[in-house]
Amino acid sequence: MLIAPSPGYGQMTASEFMPFKFELDEPVLPISEEVLRDEIPDITAAQQQMETESLWAVRYWNNAYPVYRWHQLLMQASRNHKGHKNGGRVAILHLAVYDATVEVWEHKQAHFRKAAYHYDQRVKKLGAEPEYSSSLCEWSAAAGAAHQVIGYYFPEQQAMLDSHLIAFKSARLATGLVFPSDIEKGLEIGRNIAQQYIEYAKTDRTDRRWEGQVPQADSLWSGNPSPWDPMKRQWKPLTLEQADQFRPGPPPTDWTADMEELRQFNAAHQSSTIAWKWKSEPVWDLLVERKILEYGLNPLAAAFANAVFHTARFDAIIAAWDGKYHYWGIRPFQYDPSFKPILIDTPNFPGYPAGHTTVAGSIARVLSFLFPGDKALFKTLAKECSESRFEGGVHFRTDNEVGLEVGDQVGRQVIKAFTSKGN
Repeated sequence: MLIAPSPGYGQMTASEFMPFKFELDEPVLPISEEVLRDEIPDITAAQQQMETESLWAVRYWNNAYPVYRWHQLLMQASRNHKGHKNGGRVAILHLAVYDATVEVWEHKQAHFRKAAYHYDQRVKKLGAEPEYSSSLCEWSAAAGAAHQVIGYYFPEQQAMLDSHLIAFKSARLATGLVFPSDIEKGLEIGRNIAQQYIEYAKTDRTDRRWEGQVPQADSLWSGNPSPWDPMKRQWKPLTLEQADQFRPGPPPTDWTADMEELRQFNAAHQSSTIAWKWKSEPVWDLLVERKILEYGLNPLAAAFANAVFHTARFDAIIAAWDGKYHYWGIRPFQYDPSFKPILIDTPNFPGYPAGHTTVAGSIARVLSFLFPGDKALFKTLAKECSESRFEGGVHFRTDNEVGLEVGDQVGRQVIKAFTSKGN
């Protein structure tokens, strides 16, 4: 049973969604009808308990798309954690969920099965029945992968994660759509893929600290960067051939014109709405969530969209920071000490090319691939992001424009990697 292509994925059908990096060593065998029927009492018991307590948990865990709540839990774990947060955590989470979902979908393609409530009239349908096979549980595969990955990055919060996993399993079983064995097998698949990504993450260089020296020159950026920031250029890329694959040419040797443009803007403006917006709001993250929900993407397409999106951000950071710490581009307030940026606090690292706009260029490119009907919106937002860093006074316009160009190249590379076999 083929799943209709999603809006921006060209002519890709379900069978053409390939794992990005990891897969299972052996195929998953279908569960026998005898075993499934023996599990009916477990489902009815779960439904009775859920109805006694509250049905809100069924909706909480089973609406939206499988990784939605787990992404929120990763963000919560990040907020709770004191100290440095590993920069690879979000991309690894979504790649693990995507590869696990591909494994489940391959099984669904080969083994169609009706939802659990069709097998016994005592089982109620408390969730939305999908149009595809109910064999194995893609929601559980996402949960198994996410539970492992988040626990790896934040082991001190394992108890919190365990309690959420228990709540998820109860809510998933109570839908009446899947059997307990579907849930357990889905969790097993997710954990298997997650463990492979965790082993990969141990070698991705995102945990390294910088021990270098800031070059001393009046024409260059000066400061005391965090021990983690300069190392972003040395992270292992997910799709780039190497960190400097799209390194731009050197920045201007004379910033006079750029600086004068900033002075004139500040003279005419005391504040900037878009500067504060792009500094304080997770604009792109909220947008990709909204688009997945707007288009009603099935779990496989949603996992693909998130994997592409977060990979684009990860590799764009590498590309931007390669340029930053190769050229050590000066910031406006350093070039002209009398200049006072609207945003007040300039980020504590070199300026060229701009990180915000490199990420914006990459994300706008991949979102245009995922949701081509909204391409104009993504292009407008990328330009607004670029303008916001100029208006905020933390970047020269050249920093931003070059960043957009580098980011667009990164985005194209990411799309190529996800749509070519044998990554």
